[in-house]
Amino acid sequence: MASIKGCVHAFLIFYLSIGYLKTASSSKSTDTQYVPLLNKVKTPVMAELDLSKLGEQLKTFMQIEIKKVITEKMVLESKNIHLKLKNKISSAIENFKTSMDAYTDGVLHNTSITMRMNIERKLNQTFARRVRRFRKIMHSDIRSNLQNVKREIDSVLSESYNKSNAYKPDRRKLRQLSGKIQGMSKHLKDQSYDRNGQEAELSSKTYGKDHKGTLFFTMIPIQLDHPDNVYAQYIITTDKQAKVDFFSEYTDINRSVVITTGVAYIDIPSSVLMLGIGRTYTTVLIQSDQLITVVGFFGKSHCSISCESSSLIVLPATVLGMDYSIITQPNNKQNCGIMATDTNTTVVIESASVRSISIGSTTIKPRQKFIIVLDYLEGFHIQTDNHLTATKIYANKPIVVISGNRYASLKEDFKCLRYCRSYFSDIVYESLIPVDKWSRHFIIPLIHKASRYSIRIVSRNKNATITIQDNSGVSITKHGDLTEVDLSAKSYYVSASNPILLSLYTITENKGINMMILPGIEHFSKDYIIAPPKDPFHTSYISIIIKSSDVDGLRFVSNLLAVESTVIMARNESFITVVKKMGGHSVYKLRHLSKNACYGVIVYGVGRNTAYGYPAGFRF
Repeated sequence: MASIKGCVHAFLIFYLSIGYLKTASSSKSTDTQYVPLLNKVKTPVMAELDLSKLGEQLKTFMQIEIKKVITEKMVLESKNIHLKLKNKISSAIENFKTSMDAYTDGVLHNTSITMRMNIERKLNQTFARRVRRFRKIMHSDIRSNLQNVKREIDSVLSESYNKSNAYKPDRRKLRQLSGKIQGMSKHLKDQSYDRNGQEAELSSKTYGKDHKGTLFFTMIPIQLDHPDNVYAQYIITTDKQAKVDFFSEYTDINRSVVITTGVAYIDIPSSVLMLGIGRTYTTVLIQSDQLITVVGFFGKSHCSISCESSSLIVLPATVLGMDYSIITQPNNKQNCGIMATDTNTTVVIESASVRSISIGSTTIKPRQKFIIVLDYLEGFHIQTDNHLTATKIYANKPIVVISGNRYASLKEDFKCLRYCRSYFSDIVYESLIPVDKWSRHFIIPLIHKASRYSIRIVSRNKNATITIQDNSGVSITKHGDLTEVDLSAKSYYVSASNPILLSLYTITENKGINMMILPGIEHFSKDYIIAPPKDPFHTSYISIIIKSSDVDGLRFVSNLLAVESTVIMARNESFITVVKKMGGHSVYKLRHLSKNACYGVIVYGVGRNTAYGYPAGFRF
């Protein structure tokens, strides 16, 4: 009889505990009022109790009531979280509006492009900071609330089940539920943010690093004497409808265009080609809402006796670096342009010249390290008759480096009654790729209408070994960090013991010269969109370098006429160079049926006493 009274007494105490727990859970809510369960429970009559099933009844009742308590607690916490989120979002929006008003009221009257870009960058930084702070606070609150719920669940489990001798599967299930809630609090993160609330770097699988991009920085480091008969243009290609914006200190460059036909030709003032020496803001920022390819081209608008032209591919901001080496022809005017993509960019120029280089009122002495700090979108232009090749350029932030020759001249010997020599001259420029993206294996393609080649190679290793082999097996070996070789016009395989930068100069049959930074085999990409310059003086071609086993999978959109081809062995594989002629001023798309096939493309053209050329793209 005493044991029966004890069970009844325990049963009444448990009813009282559950009722109190429900009342405590509802104390912070104004929507629902709970009445202690004892007010609704009659004192059980001893005859009504089935003592044989009392233990199972208590266990079942306990499970039901615990689930109710947990459910009600989760509902209450969800309402609190929703209210906090709403308040935080409203506060963040109001703070951002206040910050924007503070910026715009003070400085938007200034029409300078540089000021506008600085304002835009500061606003973006302010907004990004506030968003990161808001996310961090929001996630912290949610995790804190979930942790509180978990602790209460664990407390109930500890008091109710851990002391029981009953079978354990239900206890394990509830512990698993507790673990899942803890996991939610740990992984409640946006994948683009790291644990410190900072923006994480996007995966290269999501945004591949190649010649296509949405943000570009560029300049044309040249100072022509008479630019009246010269025009310049940017060639923008894309396979989607795209809105492209141009920003520069030169108001005639600033514009927005919508590309619907795959290509846009953006003519810019010829005064851009009269770039001053030293510091300059004659730079261009190009921004797009879709992936695009950007090529710069300039040449004479009227050719009666002689013509001049040059082209360069503009690399997107995602592949820019902080370490470069200059490469030029060692005669006549040599040029180099450096452009900052961020504020307070410290640039170190380590001259490789044996003579002093004058830049306005500044002089860079031989082997001297010259330091300059550039602002956002500020450029620095070097022009000299002295040797620039192998000059090293370092920076603490990504920069653009473009080098070339205002007038490059290459000699050619030929037979006549006496020893004769002829000189060819042209304008040559190209964008440089950072040192960390150099390659070791190259294929010099067959270039149509070429009479001979000249290659210049720069390495950061003084003991580098370079081997040049033609398709007949004849090879040339060179050593050192600076190599120059003249070659006949055919295909070659170039391999190096260390990463190198290889510049190919082609002398064409019409006495023109073009320059291009040759992509390594590792730089070959998967698809290209090409458009020739919009002028009547050049006949344009492309040379495609691809594995012989992959050539049948190539597909072309638009009219490309087959011209010639040749085969070369490289890295124990057979490669073929396919030359095709562009049928007109159209957009040419190159694709491959296989997603794994990569190939290189060189674009070039020949006109009257001139030529242009550039690599169609890189993959890094």
